[in-house]
Amino acid sequence: MSYSQNIREEELKNKVAADYFAAYDTTQIVGNIDFCVVAEDEVNTPYLWAEAQKGLRQDIYESFVQLILTIGKARAYEKNAAAVSGGL
Repeated sequence: MSYSQNIREEELKNKVAADYFAAYDTTQIVGNIDFCVVAEDEVNTPYLWAEAQKGLRQDIYESFVQLILTIGKARAYEKNAAAVSGGL
């Protein structure tokens, strides 16, 4: 799926949620993590955490480092552990 380079971060997150994760809860906010995909089960199992980035990212490692630093700073992993983490 291709998205315009001129949309805001919130709009990007909404579009990705609708296009790829419609069967899951994407409304939860975990610390300062931009995007969270959670199963709609009894325990709200988190499946994915991601950082939203505007524009084309040439260096995927930079996005992962930003996500790792965000998770570490908030110590979000202590309460909610996602199965997969990545960049949008």
